This record gives sequence, structure tokens and C-alpha cells, in this order.
Amino acid sequence: MSEGSFRDFLADSFTILRSEMPPAYAALCRCLAGHEVTLVVDGESVPVQFASEQALLLSAPVAPIIDVRTTSAAILDLVEACCTLDEAVMADRLLLRGSPRDLLLFHDGLMAYFHGALRAPSFPRLLQSFRSASRTTERPLTPEETG
Repeated sequence: MSEGSFRDFLADSFTILRSEMPPAYAALCRCLAGHEVTLVVDGESVPVQFASEQALLLSAPVAPIIDVRTTSAAILDLVEACCTLDEAVMADRLLLRGSPRDLLLFHDGLMAYFHGALRAPSFPRLLQSFRSASRTTERPLTPEETG
């Protein structure tokens, strides 16, 4: 993973999920098929287009219908079960934008991702690399990060 690159972390995590936990990867893709999600982590924007069998990282957003803004510290707390998704949203550590229907699909896809990632044998090493490269000080999102 490149130093501090959320894009590389996400791409590597999708590769691990697809090869080591195919049912979880398939569930993630099925949940979000036909949707573009823009993830902004510590100011780094990563648009992802989902198809029924694939998650494709885009170079630029095309037509995102879900916008997620957060920090690497919040992601690590979610993965390590230090907080729930609801707690992260209520504490302004995670901002979600989209229709209620689309946000429910995102939630289901995220749960499939977490389910597979936490069971994939290679994920702990990738997570440690992300942790080492991330700004992990606790803070709410800045106005610039909330768009």
C-alpha cells in the first residue's frame, strides 16, 4: 500500500476479499450493483462503481448516488468494533449522503465487506499497513471534508 493512500488500501482490500472470501465480495457487489459510491477519507476521494460481480475504482466520479466522508481513524474504529456505524454518524465522524433506499443498500454492502474482510487471512496485514500509514488522531470531520 502506498504511504497514506486510501485508494490503494481499498483496491487491495477488494482483491483480498475477492480471492479469500468470494461470497462476501459477491454480496457486496450484489448489494451495490448499478451504484456509484464516492468515498472521501482524510480528504482523499475514491469513486467506486459497482456491478453485479465487480467493484471498480474510478479515476474520477461519474454519477455518484452515495457520498461517504470520514477519517481513517473512524474506519479503524469501525473495523475494530470500537464504535458502531450509528455512533460514528452521531459523533460526526462519518457523513453519509444519499436517498434512504440507497443508504440502506450501502449499509448492507458495508456489512458484507466487514464480514468478509475480518475473516480473510490476509486482511490483518493489510489493516496494519493502513493503520501505520493513517492519521489516527481522533477528530470530527472538518468543514472541507464534509463538502
